Amino acid sequence: MAGRILVTGAAGFIGRNLVPAITHNGYTVRVYCHSALSYREDIGCEVICGDLRDPLAAKRAVEGCEAVVHLAGKAHAVDERSGNDGEYESINVEGTRYSLDAAAAAGVRRFIFASSVKVFGETTDGCVDESQAPAPQSAYAKSKWAAEQLVREYAGRYRFSGVSLRLPMVYGPTEKGNLFRMIEAIDRGRFPPLPRLSTVRSMLHVDNFTQAVVQLLQSDKPLKDCYIVTDAKPYNVTTIYEQLCAGLGKPVPARRVPLSLLKMGAIGGDIVQGVTRRPFPFTSTSLSKLIEPAWYSSQALANDVGYRPSLSFEDAVPELIAFYRRFTSRPRASA
Repeated sequence: MAGRILVTGAAGFIGRNLVPAITHNGYTVRVYCHSALSYREDIGCEVICGDLRDPLAAKRAVEGCEAVVHLAGKAHAVDERSGNDGEYESINVEGTRYSLDAAAAAGVRRFIFASSVKVFGETTDGCVDESQAPAPQSAYAKSKWAAEQLVREYAGRYRFSGVSLRLPMVYGPTEKGNLFRMIEAIDRGRFPPLPRLSTVRSMLHVDNFTQAVVQLLQSDKPLKDCYIVTDAKPYNVTTIYEQLCAGLGKPVPARRVPLSLLKMGAIGGDIVQGVTRRPFPFTSTSLSKLIEPAWYSSQALANDVGYRPSLSFEDAVPELIAFYRRFTSRPRASA
């Protein structure tokens, strides 16, 4: 497969990394985003502006494209108890439907949809692969599962290749998300010393994600309708904490906070966040993401397209810390 690729949601963190990777592999890229101001990288790609829920704009964006990588959507809130549930349905489900309508009309060969491992639920019991039955719990996860079913339905009806990629937390140089807030909290001495935990969680470096997408675009083999995409191995959460401490030049405290006290502190964080209505780095939600297992296998993707992720979290720590230093040293805009 070669030719023009449409990337929706290209102005986001993942999209900004994916577009150059696709371009560097010989494809012409068309970007579909909300406004021209939201996509500033000058890499010679065509920019189409429009709302995700505008069927005419979607049709205009897909015309002449051989494949679509659909990243656009409403991400889950850092505190998943917040957010407008109706927006998940409107943006993640109906927005995907409009993109699929346009893709079917344009006769695309492949439609790649960015989904989430949260369609399996919030935690895992051991290592999970694609044979695990979906059991989405949050409004975000339910919207992703509904959109996956649309991709499968349209692919079967219009005979194109529809692939949903179930992603864990995607990390890299960005100021958004829990990982950046964890780095900031450790640097400022506000993150509690984690006890030795056995929990492991799968994550995905953004460069490994772009590698997977390029391999899927290049593949001429019949593909499955969904794949999990992760780094090569899951990560122990205490080890992540210690590696970030080392990267920041902070000693790992000899004394650790017992898990029972962590839970009490997280409840305190919930209260502070509720009162101030501002994100707090340590809450019950963020603690659950540290102490609950979430382990997934991307072996099916390795078997089908030769996916071999090249980067690990340990490799990425210097990049993450360097980005954090640059971002926090920027002059703040005056009021």
